Parts: sequence; C-alpha cells; structure tokens
Amino acid sequence: MRVMSVFLLLPAAVLTSACDRGEAAAENEVPSVVVTQWNDSTELFLEYPHPVAGAATGNWAIHLSDMSTFLPITEGTLTVRFLRNGGEAKRYTVEAPARAGIFLLDPVIDQPGEYEVEIALVGPQAKSLHTLPRVRVWAGRDEIPPAEEEGGAGIAFLKEQQWQIPFAVRPAREREVHRAVSAPGELVAPDGALAKVSAPTSGIAPAAANRSAPSPGQAVRAGDVLALLDPTSGEGGYARARGAVERLEREVARAERLWDAGAISARRLQEARHDLEIARAELRGMGGGDGGGDGDGDFRLRVRAPISGVVAQRSFVPGGRIEAGEPLFTIVDPSTLWLRVHLPPAAAASLPRDARASFTVDGVPHPFATSRLVSVGSTVDPGTRTVPAVFAVENPDATLLVGQYARAVVPVGGTVSGVAIPHGAIVDDNGTPVAYVQTGGETFERRVLALGETDAAHTRVLEGIRPGEMVVTTGAYQVRLSSMSGDEFAGGHAH
Repeated sequence: MRVMSVFLLLPAAVLTSACDRGEAAAENEVPSVVVTQWNDSTELFLEYPHPVAGAATGNWAIHLSDMSTFLPITEGTLTVRFLRNGGEAKRYTVEAPARAGIFLLDPVIDQPGEYEVEIALVGPQAKSLHTLPRVRVWAGRDEIPPAEEEGGAGIAFLKEQQWQIPFAVRPAREREVHRAVSAPGELVAPDGALAKVSAPTSGIAPAAANRSAPSPGQAVRAGDVLALLDPTSGEGGYARARGAVERLEREVARAERLWDAGAISARRLQEARHDLEIARAELRGMGGGDGGGDGDGDFRLRVRAPISGVVAQRSFVPGGRIEAGEPLFTIVDPSTLWLRVHLPPAAAASLPRDARASFTVDGVPHPFATSRLVSVGSTVDPGTRTVPAVFAVENPDATLLVGQYARAVVPVGGTVSGVAIPHGAIVDDNGTPVAYVQTGGETFERRVLALGETDAAHTRVLEGIRPGEMVVTTGAYQVRLSSMSGDEFAGGHAH
C-alpha cells in the first residue's frame, strides 16, 4: 500500500461558513490541521481542529474519494479509532456521509497526549484504511501552538470541483520508455481506395432523374448508379456506341442460328462475336453497360461507382450541362487509411520493419495506433529534409478522415529509464510544457517540465517532477483554468 501525507496548519475558521467566521470571536478560534493521504483504494483529505482533552473543538471534515474513479464516496460506514499504548482509547462510527464524499465527526477525547488514529471505510464503493501516526490532544487551549503563517501559495481546486469532472492523479514513477521520435503526419487514402469519377462524355444531367444522386458522406457500393446523363448530339459517340452494341447483338444472335443450321462457317460466327466484344469494350470505356443491360431500352448513360466507399465530394449540379472529363464524384473507402509520417533521415534509417506508430488528431482526446509499417522512403525530400514513412491504420468506424493532419510518435528502437508521466498529464501552456502536482487534497502546484523521450503512453521528464509526487493525469487543463482565475491559497476548505 502506498501512503503519502501532507500536514498544514490553518485557522479553524475554514471549517465554518464565511458568515460564521465573521461572527466568531477571535479568541475562540482553534488552529486546524490538514492531512492528505493516498492508498490503493481511497484518497483521504482531512481537516480537523486541534483536539483539546474533554472538549469538543469542532467537526472533523473527512473527505474520501474512490481512487479507481476519483468520484466521492457516497455510501459506507466509517469507523474512527483513537489508539494509545497499544489499546483503543475511543471509537466513533459514522453510518453514512453527511453529503457526497464528506463524513463529519466531532470527537471528544478525555485524556491529553499523542494518539494514533485509524480511519476505516467499509462500503460498496471501496474498503480502505488510513492511519494518522501522530495526533496530539492538548491539555488546554492555551497549549495549542499558534497557526503557522501561510507559506507558498498553491492553486485552489476544491473537491467539489474535482468530483464534477473527469479527474485523476497518479504517482510519478520511474519506468522504461521506448525511444521514439515525434513527427508530423497526414492521413491519406491507400492506393486503390480513392476514386475520382468523371463524365465519360458530354451531356445533360436531368434534374428529375438525379434527385437521388448520393451526397457527400453517403455510402455507396461498387456498381451503384451515381448519376444519369443524357448524351448530347454533338458528342454522339455514346449513342452510336450503344446502337452499335445493340445491332451487333442482333447480328450475333442471327449468326448463331445460321451456324446451328449449318448455313455459315464457325469463322463467320467467331468474327461476329469478336466485333460485338470490341463494341461492348468501347461502350464500357464510356461508362456505359453492354447495351440493353439496363432493361429500359433508352440511351441514357448511367455513371456508376467504381469502388465501394463513401462519397467524399460531389461536383455536379442536377439539371446542368456536363462536359466530357468533368469531375462528378470523389469516392473514398475509409475502412483502412495510410498515415504518411515525415521523419528525420536518421530516424527513418533506424526504423524497425515491425514498427508500430501511435498518433493523435485535433479534436479527439485519445491516441490511435497503426496496424503495420507499409513502406519507408529511400530519398530525402529537398524541401522538408525528411523521409516519408507510411503506416496502415484500421478505421472500421470511419472516425478518421482522409486529409487530417496528425502528430505521430514513431519508435526507433531501444529504451531509456527515468521518471515518466502519461501524455495526458502534460499541458501546453503557451508553448511551455507543464504538469500539475497535487500537494494537498485541494492544493496544486504548476511545474515547468524539461521533457525527454516519449512513446505511445508516457513521456520521460528530465526536470520538474520527482518520483512519488502525485501528478494530475486527467483534468490537468481544468486545474490550469483554476490557476488563471487568480484564486490561490495555502490550504483550507469551507464547510
């Protein structure tokens, strides 16, 4: 079990409302103690006034958070035991929190002296034990030392704020970090996964017939009709090709009947079939079928999807004239994308063949992983002085988009050891990497970081964080916003 404690002194008035503080007589104020501890199950943040033998000096505000979720403890029984000389001097049981996360207790200890205090929680959210190794019970108020002057200011971020947002702190630990480089990248469509559909001939796109033409974002399958065109007479190649196919189909049918009757040679039949195949190939080259294949006997050209995917762009307007070669649609198969990363030459040269990269894109909080290395360039780009490396990215739910820029972390082999923290703990503060360390239950410090190697999950910290310090890993940005409000204090909390 890992336990950390922080003890601070502050006026007992923090345990009363602002109104009560204004009305309380100064001579009745009892200096208080603040304790913060972490173990594997719960975080304890305790504020209590110095106890005086035989007297009630005020509530102990016992804040408990679930370390697995960092939400307040809302159910459970709390047992507080005062231990002295190997035995139990006093026991208190609190059946439920007074409100979410906060148990209240006003203990009275008969004999002065030093006590060990155990705070045990049993409940559906967690089972936990915190121990305060030294709690002093004073013989009289006149023996209580005066409150210490406020020391270095901290960033105030109250429990009630922490409990309302995704929040977590974790101890900084020494660990191995895989050597990697951070580099810019771009998501592109793999070869064959992007198709630009153009008009095979000039014509008119009838408005009524094209009302159901697919729009951007709509899924299509290979062979689906994207648009209907009426070829214009000035570019009558399509109509002639369609008519030629239909005429040759009739000729082949007649030749087959004559060959069955023995009236023509097999060579004549082969020549007729050959001419039909050439005509059909010409028609297919224009984007048409094999003549009569649509079953309606018209000469309307059906522009079809060459691949399955999603319509990324539609460039034609129904009802207008379209020229031959004019772009109509762009279709992308988003199920697998390529991440093209621009690496320094030295990193590209040492890239393992089984390398897997991780990357982030704007607007998405979590990183993505590549599935395999596709290729590594062999020449240096003269403009950027980088070498491209291409990774495959599985994208079954189409979360990622072609054209998105990315920041990739690419392993280059080997590991280094040192204090490392998760990427989510690092905040870009106007170009300066910083992290926030929890020094008390509701007190935080801003630390400027010197960063080293990074991998898919952690970044090595060269300066700014010591092993064992509790680093905000989720919710660091909100702590930063709290620091910008100017509400800094040395500790304490109003109840």
